[in-house]
Amino acid sequence: MVTDSQPIVAVASGNVDAAIAVIRISGNQLSLLLSPSIRCSWVARRAQLAKIYDKDGIVIDRPIVIFFPAPSSYTGQDVVEIHCHGGGFIRRTIVATLQTLGVRLAEAGEFTKRALLNGKLDLAQAEGVAQLVAAQTRGQWQAAHNLMFGNLHRQIDDLRANLLQALSLLNALIDFPDERETQVEQRDVISNSLRATTEIISRLIASYQQGQIAENGLRLVLSGAPNVGKSSLLNLLLGKERAIVAHEAGTTRDYLEDTLLLDGRLFKIIDTAGIRSTDNVIEQQGVARSKTMIANCDLVCLLSSATDKDSSVSLVTEAKVITVLNKIDLCPDFKVSAYDQVISCKTGVGIDSLRQRLCVEFDDRIQPLAEEAFISCQRHLVALEKALQHLQEAQSELANDSYEECLAASIQRALNDIEEIIGKVTADEVLGEIFAKFCVGK
Repeated sequence: MVTDSQPIVAVASGNVDAAIAVIRISGNQLSLLLSPSIRCSWVARRAQLAKIYDKDGIVIDRPIVIFFPAPSSYTGQDVVEIHCHGGGFIRRTIVATLQTLGVRLAEAGEFTKRALLNGKLDLAQAEGVAQLVAAQTRGQWQAAHNLMFGNLHRQIDDLRANLLQALSLLNALIDFPDERETQVEQRDVISNSLRATTEIISRLIASYQQGQIAENGLRLVLSGAPNVGKSSLLNLLLGKERAIVAHEAGTTRDYLEDTLLLDGRLFKIIDTAGIRSTDNVIEQQGVARSKTMIANCDLVCLLSSATDKDSSVSLVTEAKVITVLNKIDLCPDFKVSAYDQVISCKTGVGIDSLRQRLCVEFDDRIQPLAEEAFISCQRHLVALEKALQHLQEAQSELANDSYEECLAASIQRALNDIEEIIGKVTADEVLGEIFAKFCVGK
């Protein structure tokens, strides 16, 4: 159990006026502690009508109270939820009354931190709680669900089991060196276990980019020569005048970034300076930044103008490119077969089709995540990359017939790296950084 057993309280539904507010309390022996103010039967896991009295004996409210006794609760301690009327006076008075009984205000994420320390959640699941609360899109929900309930948790368990099996076999080889007839067979088992574990970790590392798109959005760059309509397209997609639009070429000297939500799909859309040769020092910097954005994005909308045959730009990039022809309203007879999308930012022709294409591109990137374990957190990526390095060292030691003690040390380091993800081996400062991102009451 956690060493800090002082009861805590927070308004879990947030400090906003609403029809209903939820006040959450966690601690030990709450039924005894709270009985002077909360009058109910304290039946476990049953919603019951109660009365709450302030320190002067005046009834504050008649809320619904639910009691979750330890250890069958979210935090592993006794937990009480008070579902009261959501006015600010009622919320504040109830919390103040509980404080007179020795209950202190909870810190950000403290309920979930107690759940972690009491073994109700591992660290990856705790991170999933924070992401689930913050999720605004289906992709963000999918990333959070993967951490809390999905395949990642089971995949980490499988990795730990493989490495623990390899370590147990190695310990047997170390403890019983004379049983040579079984050593070859056991080393084969260890080799197969390391190979399978390495393959799983490599797949998880490769999934990081997709996981980032699900959680943080797809980075979409609008690129092309000057004056092809990149800023006009940005404004049209966003539905607001985000970028300055002018007939003069080279208006955009730096990149502009904003958030775009299309049918529940999150994009980070970036308008860049037109790419061309120029003697203007400032514009040269803008072009250089455009090329950097292209190199680091997930998708490029490469715009050309139907009024300018020389407006196409060659891009050397690994990112997938959608070729878009703009200003078709000015040249309706333009040959469009070479372009993926044909639009007019002035009349709106083709914009709906482009939006649909962007949604398809987004779905193509995260669709595999629905059925497979994936990672979206940089902390997990770093831990897996370290584990992979140690496993590769172990495989090299095994192939070179190194001492079992050296091999076991490399595997143990890989196991420690894996266990960092779920919090079995975690520094206090890492916990502090993670839980600082939580809201109060969760």
